[in-house]
Amino acid sequence: MSTEELVVVAENFSRELSLASAGKKTSLPFIAHEIPASSLVPDGETFQILAMGGSVFLNALLKKQRKHFHTIKRDSKNTGVFKTKESFLSFIENEIDPNVQYIALNFAYPLTPVFERGRVDGTLVMGSKENTFDGLPGEKVGEEIEKRIFQKTGRKVTVSVANDTICLLLSGLTEVSTLDLAAGILGTGMNFAMFLDEKHVVNLEAANFDKFPQTDTGKLIDATSVSPGMALLEKEVSGAYLYKHFNEIIKRDKIDFPPLTATKELDALLDTPTSVAYPIAKMLLERSAGLIASVIAGITLYKRRDMTFVMEGSLFWSARYYRRNVKRTLQALIPEYTVTFIKIDDSPIFGAAKLIA
Repeated sequence: MSTEELVVVAENFSRELSLASAGKKTSLPFIAHEIPASSLVPDGETFQILAMGGSVFLNALLKKQRKHFHTIKRDSKNTGVFKTKESFLSFIENEIDPNVQYIALNFAYPLTPVFERGRVDGTLVMGSKENTFDGLPGEKVGEEIEKRIFQKTGRKVTVSVANDTICLLLSGLTEVSTLDLAAGILGTGMNFAMFLDEKHVVNLEAANFDKFPQTDTGKLIDATSVSPGMALLEKEVSGAYLYKHFNEIIKRDKIDFPPLTATKELDALLDTPTSVAYPIAKMLLERSAGLIASVIAGITLYKRRDMTFVMEGSLFWSARYYRRNVKRTLQALIPEYTVTFIKIDDSPIFGAAKLIA
């Protein structure tokens, strides 16, 4: 895409943010969260962080000492598929430490935020990634866990819940002030979040942005997906779909090259500039980087200030030349602003910690 086209996309994204923040309906769900004004966890107390997304589960015990967190224990494991509310609650019940009162859950599923009793909770919209959680959609996840623990043990616990993009954003508070901070995930999927003010954050659900020129291959991929008409930007830029664009192109243009099975294979194709596949792989990765740069530029234009983005995702951090292309495009789109990218170690844990401590 040309710089001129990407400028239009960035301006469209910024305009969507302005309209959404004013309560207008846009392609961005713009899900605002209120965060606690003060810590729920007393100084010196141990609390627990659970992070669940896909097949990997993180479990950590942290101790709060003034404004710092110290890791006491950290474990990870692979989990099975959670088809029901009961299977999920039973799993969580077994993972909660019997000595903690405060728990934060980083839950990588669609949530409608609820702020009550001084803490953030989330009503599950639907399951995904094969985890359907039958019986849990429409319920407050944290509240359901609290009720389960009380019924089974008689203990009263406080559980705060937010999705992974919000937790990623909050992890950046260890290094950056609120108004300068945004977050982005670009790996298998994509999303962005940002601070509205010191007390409110917003999950943009940016995968749904649609004010950009959709490719012919993107239209084909969308039409045959399980969710036609949804997540149009994600289907153009993320790891779950980029290799499918490659396969559609070689089929359309009758190019004699084996289909790919994963987007990471695109990166390997850049090893051989003489290959017939090289220009296709290069184009797809550059187009993805350009569109992501337009989203970042749109957020920066909306905020009207230099920004720091805490980023997560293998496509952004590991794909060859990807970050370089994003940075070069940003310099062309918003030369008046500086955008910095940071990576926070254990962001799923320390971001969730900021929900309660």
